[in-house]
Amino acid sequence: MQWNLSMAAGISALVLACPAFADDNNGETENVSYPYVEGELTLELSDDLVFSSTDPANELNDFYLNGELALLVALTSYFSVNAGLTFEPVKDPRPSTDRFFGDQGLYVEVLNAQVDIGNASIVAGKFGPGFGTAWDNTPGVYGVEFAEDYELAEMIGFGGSYAFQNMYAGTIVVGANIFFSDTTFLSDSLFTRRGPTRRSAGGAANTERFDNFSVAVDGSEIPGLQGFSWHLAYRHLSPGVGNVSAENGYVAGIAREMDLGNGVTLGLTGEVAFLANAGASADDSLYLTSGASLGYNQWHAELAGTLRRMDMSAGGAVNDYLIQVSGGYEFENGIDFSLGYAHTRESGTGSHKVGFRLTKAFEFSTRN
Repeated sequence: MQWNLSMAAGISALVLACPAFADDNNGETENVSYPYVEGELTLELSDDLVFSSTDPANELNDFYLNGELALLVALTSYFSVNAGLTFEPVKDPRPSTDRFFGDQGLYVEVLNAQVDIGNASIVAGKFGPGFGTAWDNTPGVYGVEFAEDYELAEMIGFGGSYAFQNMYAGTIVVGANIFFSDTTFLSDSLFTRRGPTRRSAGGAANTERFDNFSVAVDGSEIPGLQGFSWHLAYRHLSPGVGNVSAENGYVAGIAREMDLGNGVTLGLTGEVAFLANAGASADDSLYLTSGASLGYNQWHAELAGTLRRMDMSAGGAVNDYLIQVSGGYEFENGIDFSLGYAHTRESGTGSHKVGFRLTKAFEFSTRN
């Protein structure tokens, strides 16, 4: 604990000291008037119909709205504030019960201060520490569903990254974070309350101490491999109240976006993640996720899947999987309409579902 407090104090001191260093970069900064605000609002109207399942309680229709607002408030050339709001269903639907805009809640997913000095960046506050990319970049209507299990989100702490160039390896970004699960009032939601996170509930990283960390290395812009990127990360999540032991997670992923000409694009992704003592339990989890997307002008199609294996400490294993296919069309006004089908198997229960997504993003900025 003493080491973690010292590290946190050191990062805080660096944040406070940043104005002294920032003046050295003024000559390299473009002529921008401060402060300014920029952001993006993404709205997504969705419908998911589970039309067949070996457990009839899973069969239902869920019609809902997802909204995400990302804001950047740049106060100076080196200091800014980030905020992210999410509006979505914050509870699971009741068994065998259709839902129409039910259980919608609004919560703060990101709220932090950021300092940028040259190629270095430091954040302090509520954020999502880097670990894995499949929960974000796997293509398709349902492509990210299993990979979202290991996303690190809504953590309180500090993060730092440094980017550098190499003539052979391209752009390399090295990052490190220390954190714990948000247990403040920001962990609750408005309209429909999901309830605040309590330390007494336990769970990996729910410790209210800086005894959890992640490190990540990302590469992109590699000479001779246009559109190729890679990701490596490790995390250590301490056990919460009533948990067995600390979780140690490892992840490796690759992605490539290729322009094949004549309006045709191809995207490929793949990631493997292993969680020892997953969720601070006695069990281990392995995730294998891959995806492919094909675009032709405004048309697009996706194929993705995830294999999730859970090895139980008491013996035996559970093998789950997700397979999805989807496609859609993006109109001239930026509205995208996508249809998808997914077949899943979870803890021995097989389900089939279809759904659609109607998505539109709005960008805005006061930057001169």
